Amino acid sequence: MRDQSKSGNWLTAALLAPTSLWFLFMLILPLIVIFVFSFGERAAAGGYAGGFTLEHYANLSSRLKAFQNTMTIAPLGTLVCLLVAYPLAYFLALRVSSKFKLILLVLVIVPFWTSLLVRTYAWIFILGGRGIPTLLEFIGFEGVRLINTQGAVLIGIVYGYLPLMVFPIFVSLEKLDKNLLEASGDLGASPFKTFWQVTLPLSMPGIATGCMLVFILLMGEFLIPAFLGGGKVYFVGNALVDLFLQSRNWPFGAAISVTLVAIMLITVTFYMRMFNSKSGRDESLM
Repeated sequence: MRDQSKSGNWLTAALLAPTSLWFLFMLILPLIVIFVFSFGERAAAGGYAGGFTLEHYANLSSRLKAFQNTMTIAPLGTLVCLLVAYPLAYFLALRVSSKFKLILLVLVIVPFWTSLLVRTYAWIFILGGRGIPTLLEFIGFEGVRLINTQGAVLIGIVYGYLPLMVFPIFVSLEKLDKNLLEASGDLGASPFKTFWQVTLPLSMPGIATGCMLVFILLMGEFLIPAFLGGGKVYFVGNALVDLFLQSRNWPFGAAISVTLVAIMLITVTFYMRMFNSKSGRDESLM
């Protein structure tokens, strides 16, 4: 029995080895390199020159506006994506007949068939002076500015990341046992009460997955703020592009990256603990 256990452990290790090595080289090692860079000095011609200093962490306040914009618009964009995506996913999962469901799902994912850059350029025209503002001016609302604002960035975020929120929620609702909804109605619950006490709690795993996907990607977003914000809405991602590619201050960029990863880890851990505790309370009530 002991020999069989050892052979089973070796087999498990062999099966996990490729994935473990991939995880190590593609995720862990780059993080270690960035962490080491964050304590180094900027070389005379740019890049990394070695050494040890905490100056870059002490200078994080110079990019405080970028952190403020990111920590404000990223959660807000996630929330707006959720508010838009949930009714859409609910409609697709529980209200559409099976013969139309696939067609509508394809329409949801169609924007991903084109580059985000192209789609963002389209929004530049729609929100620019020849787009919606011209239409508003025609009906009597003059001087409305949409492009290069936080609102424009928020619109671009919702448009770009909405499918990532729709599909996890759709999967949760699709797997929902319809008999539970019928039983709730038979016991006298109103449609709203059925949704609040049955549908919404059972779809929480999809909500949690969608929120994490959107939030984590938004924390590193740089293209949408750069194009729809016009340099006036500055994200941490934009600061990293500037530091690594233009000013070539790699140690300072690495310090900002480490700080951003720490903020994301704290936020995601807090969110998942809150979600798990809520799920535990719901299960105990059921």
